[in-house]
Amino acid sequence: MSQYENELSNFPHRKITKHNFKNVDDKIADIINQIKSFQLQGLYGKAARLIENNNDILSQYIVDAVTFRTWEEEIYNTQKYAKQQQQCIYFEEEEPDCIEGDVWLGGGKDIQSNVILSQ
Repeated sequence: MSQYENELSNFPHRKITKHNFKNVDDKIADIINQIKSFQLQGLYGKAARLIENNNDILSQYIVDAVTFRTWEEEIYNTQKYAKQQQQCIYFEEEEPDCIEGDVWLGGGKDIQSNVILSQ
Protein backbone atom coordinates (compact mmCIF):
# COMPACT_ATOMS: atom_id res chain seq x y z
CA MET A 1 0.00 0.00 0.00
CA SER A 2 1.28 3.45 -0.87
CA GLN A 3 2.33 5.97 1.74
CA TYR A 4 0.32 9.15 1.51
CA GLU A 5 1.40 12.55 2.79
CA ASN A 6 -0.93 13.61 5.59
CA GLU A 7 0.54 16.77 7.06
CA LEU A 8 -1.95 19.01 5.24
CA SER A 9 -3.96 16.62 3.07
CA ASN A 10 -6.35 13.83 4.04
CA PHE A 11 -6.88 12.58 0.48
CA PRO A 12 -7.80 9.79 -0.35
CA HIS A 13 -9.43 9.21 3.04
CA ARG A 14 -11.29 12.52 2.79
CA LYS A 15 -12.14 14.90 -0.02
CA ILE A 16 -9.54 17.34 -1.31
CA THR A 17 -9.66 20.72 0.40
CA LYS A 18 -11.78 23.21 -1.51
CA HIS A 19 -10.55 26.79 -1.47
CA ASN A 20 -12.87 29.66 -2.34
CA PHE A 21 -10.55 32.59 -2.90
CA LYS A 22 -11.96 35.98 -3.72
CA ASN A 23 -10.67 38.67 -6.04
CA VAL A 24 -9.43 41.80 -4.33
CA ASP A 25 -12.31 44.23 -3.91
CA ASP A 26 -12.94 47.60 -2.23
CA LYS A 27 -13.33 45.92 1.18
CA ILE A 28 -9.74 44.71 1.22
CA ALA A 29 -7.96 47.06 -1.22
CA ASP A 30 -6.68 49.45 1.47
CA ILE A 31 -5.00 46.67 3.43
CA ILE A 32 -3.49 45.13 0.28
CA ASN A 33 -2.14 48.53 -0.82
CA GLN A 34 -0.67 49.14 2.63
CA ILE A 35 1.05 45.72 2.59
CA LYS A 36 2.50 46.40 -0.86
CA SER A 37 3.64 49.85 0.24
CA PHE A 38 5.50 48.36 3.24
CA GLN A 39 7.11 45.74 0.99
CA LEU A 40 8.26 48.35 -1.54
CA GLN A 41 9.86 50.33 1.29
CA GLY A 42 11.63 47.20 2.57
CA LEU A 43 9.54 47.16 5.75
CA TYR A 44 8.83 43.44 5.62
CA GLY A 45 8.32 43.15 9.38
CA LYS A 46 5.54 45.73 9.30
CA ALA A 47 4.00 44.02 6.28
CA ALA A 48 4.14 40.66 8.07
CA ARG A 49 2.50 42.08 11.21
CA LEU A 50 -0.23 43.68 9.13
CA ILE A 51 -0.86 40.34 7.42
CA GLU A 52 -0.95 38.51 10.79
CA ASN A 53 -3.32 41.08 12.32
CA ASN A 54 -5.70 40.76 9.36
CA ASN A 55 -5.24 37.05 8.64
CA ASP A 56 -8.93 36.23 9.11
CA ILE A 57 -9.85 38.66 6.31
CA LEU A 58 -6.79 38.20 4.08
CA SER A 59 -6.99 34.39 4.03
CA GLN A 60 -9.95 34.71 1.65
CA TYR A 61 -7.92 36.81 -0.80
CA ILE A 62 -4.26 35.74 -0.61
CA VAL A 63 -2.73 32.35 -1.35
CA ASP A 64 -0.05 31.65 1.26
CA ALA A 65 2.69 29.05 1.63
CA VAL A 66 0.44 26.71 3.61
CA THR A 67 -2.10 26.71 0.77
CA PHE A 68 0.61 25.97 -1.80
CA ARG A 69 1.96 23.14 0.39
CA THR A 70 -1.56 21.73 0.75
CA TRP A 71 -2.04 21.76 -3.04
CA GLU A 72 1.35 20.11 -3.54
CA GLU A 73 0.53 17.37 -1.04
CA GLU A 74 -2.93 16.75 -2.49
CA ILE A 75 -1.54 16.49 -6.03
CA TYR A 76 1.09 14.03 -4.78
CA ASN A 77 -1.53 11.94 -2.99
CA THR A 78 -3.81 12.01 -6.03
CA GLN A 79 -0.99 10.76 -8.26
CA LYS A 80 -0.26 7.87 -5.89
CA TYR A 81 -3.96 7.03 -5.66
CA ALA A 82 -4.44 7.12 -9.44
CA LYS A 83 -1.54 4.74 -10.03
CA GLN A 84 -3.18 2.15 -7.77
CA GLN A 85 -6.56 2.16 -9.48
CA GLN A 86 -7.81 0.15 -12.41
CA GLN A 87 -10.06 1.83 -14.87
CA CYS A 88 -12.45 0.48 -17.47
CA ILE A 89 -12.84 2.25 -20.78
CA TYR A 90 -16.02 1.53 -22.70
CA PHE A 91 -16.33 2.05 -26.46
CA GLU A 92 -20.06 1.67 -27.00
CA GLU A 93 -22.85 3.62 -28.68
CA GLU A 94 -25.06 3.48 -25.59
CA GLU A 95 -23.71 4.42 -22.18
CA PRO A 96 -22.92 1.23 -20.25
CA ASP A 97 -23.38 0.57 -16.54
CA CYS A 98 -20.11 2.13 -15.35
CA ILE A 99 -18.67 2.71 -11.93
CA GLU A 100 -17.13 6.02 -10.85
CA GLY A 101 -13.79 6.57 -12.57
CA ASP A 102 -14.61 4.57 -15.70
CA VAL A 103 -14.51 6.21 -19.10
CA TRP A 104 -17.21 5.86 -21.74
CA LEU A 105 -16.50 6.81 -25.33
CA GLY A 106 -19.43 6.66 -27.71
CA GLY A 107 -18.59 4.85 -30.90
CA GLY A 108 -19.63 2.40 -33.59
CA LYS A 109 -20.71 -1.20 -32.98
CA ASP A 110 -17.47 -2.56 -34.50
CA ILE A 111 -15.33 -1.05 -31.68
CA GLN A 112 -14.21 -3.27 -28.81
CA SER A 113 -15.90 -2.68 -25.48
CA ASN A 114 -14.81 -3.00 -21.87
CA VAL A 115 -11.07 -2.44 -22.23
CA ILE A 116 -9.32 -2.65 -18.87
CA LEU A 117 -6.10 -0.72 -18.26
CA SER A 118 -3.74 -1.82 -15.53
CA GLN A 119 -0.27 -0.89 -14.31
